[in-house]
Amino acid sequence: MSFPSGWFFIESKCEHKMVLDVPFDSAKQVAKIVVMPKKDNCATQLWRYEAGYIINKNSQLVLDVQGGVLESDKQLIQYKRKMTEDAHNQRWHYREDGLIYPQVDPNLVLDIRGNWTKPGTVVLLYERKFTENENQLWTLVPADGTSVTTSNQVDVYQDGDTTYSNSNSSVSYAL
Repeated sequence: MSFPSGWFFIESKCEHKMVLDVPFDSAKQVAKIVVMPKKDNCATQLWRYEAGYIINKNSQLVLDVQGGVLESDKQLIQYKRKMTEDAHNQRWHYREDGLIYPQVDPNLVLDIRGNWTKPGTVVLLYERKFTENENQLWTLVPADGTSVTTSNQVDVYQDGDTTYSNSNSSVSYAL
């Protein structure tokens, strides 16, 4: 499944229906990503998808795994957009079942720490759970309230000097 075109909320499938947010209207790099109650037209809660990056409307910074290391229990932050070849911790994929994960590792997903329901709870990268995983499932809700129209989602994988690119159902190989 693809991300919607335009601005959207990333809403938890937990009962509380909180959304990803950058607290205190921060436009600073390394500001933590948390969940908060949804507010209409709140720029810190709106995101768009572009070439693998998830971009915050308020800051124009991208969703990033702090420290650049893709491993479980790492904090999500906003950070300046890196060049594609260095952005393994900034490029994302969305699955139809609601998982959001780095394009290079589908076993690590966005997770609300401890499945807490308190506003301001941090969002991190965590090992995918196959049961009791509502705190890892997300719905993409267009900001304008329209139905979802999708943008092109491209997955890029590198193996040595070979780059593999998968755009929807077609696959191309660049040597």
